[in-house]
Amino acid sequence: MTGERTLKVVESEAAESRADAAVEASDAVDAADVADASDAVVTTVPEPGRPPSKLAGKPIRLHHFPTSIPSQVVRLALAEKGLEWEGVIVNTGPANEHFEADYAELNPRLAVPTVEIGDTVVTETLDILRVLDELGSGPKLIPADPEARAEVMLWVERQDSFPLLELHHGRAKGMTRWFYRWALGQERTQLRKLVDKQPELAPVYQAKLDELDVFKEAVNDRGLIDQLVVDVEAVLDEIEELLEERRWLAGDEYTLADLTWTAAIARLDHIGFSRSLSERRRPNIASWYERLRERASWPVGIRRLTALQLTKFYGPAVLKTFLIAWVVKWVVLTPLIYGIASLLNCSGQ
Repeated sequence: MTGERTLKVVESEAAESRADAAVEASDAVDAADVADASDAVVTTVPEPGRPPSKLAGKPIRLHHFPTSIPSQVVRLALAEKGLEWEGVIVNTGPANEHFEADYAELNPRLAVPTVEIGDTVVTETLDILRVLDELGSGPKLIPADPEARAEVMLWVERQDSFPLLELHHGRAKGMTRWFYRWALGQERTQLRKLVDKQPELAPVYQAKLDELDVFKEAVNDRGLIDQLVVDVEAVLDEIEELLEERRWLAGDEYTLADLTWTAAIARLDHIGFSRSLSERRRPNIASWYERLRERASWPVGIRRLTALQLTKFYGPAVLKTFLIAWVVKWVVLTPLIYGIASLLNCSGQ
């Protein structure tokens, strides 16, 4: 991929606000490795109010997955800004297309979304949102006023840093819980193999493997998951109080704060917090949530997998796993057990 064209890699301003220094260092090293390999020109994300003339009018390609929260956020922004874009679905399900070498070179974080604008590549969600807000004909999502902008970005970063995926997986039950654990195991196994098979990308794959190890520990920590539930309720109480005196999260106008929390609230609604969002429990949030769902950007951003997509994205891997299990059970184990039983019966006669 990098041999075909020179890519401009946008540095991450969002990473500077991360609390985990180790993750910051890993991301920085990975980005530097890719930049060196492709002789990329490194640029910075423009500050709000500075038109990125070099990007205006250039084709936008979004690498995304339908149910990924960061992907949903970026699709919402594209719709709100009235921007045309080409979508490339990266199957982050059992197929793990985000681990393929071409994508690893494009986005060393091995995550979605990734946005290409002309020959510029942006991989951090907050950076993507900043860039998109400078493009298109839609209203500004980030206010020009410093005080208003600070409040908007505070809510944006709170949403971005909240471990919704850990909460989602940690609260799963029954077959859903089993499937999530199985899929995580598949990812970790594949990454271990890739570390050995592709030494040039080994640091990228190892960083992702380390990230998944931390994720696994988190979703299995019942105390942590219980605390996240408490944290969700506390944030919802705070939002409910704010909406008592304003129409939108950061004031009287719809902003990036509302946009990013659209995806978060939709996911909370999907994973068992419907009562917490109800008119009876929190009437202001219920009204706000209804306004969010009425926006034209909602169906573009907030998507669920159709039956066909579920079959396409998850079917082959699940079928293969169950087929192997069936073969092991009926072709290997059953005859083996039968043979042992026969021998024991014979020896007892």
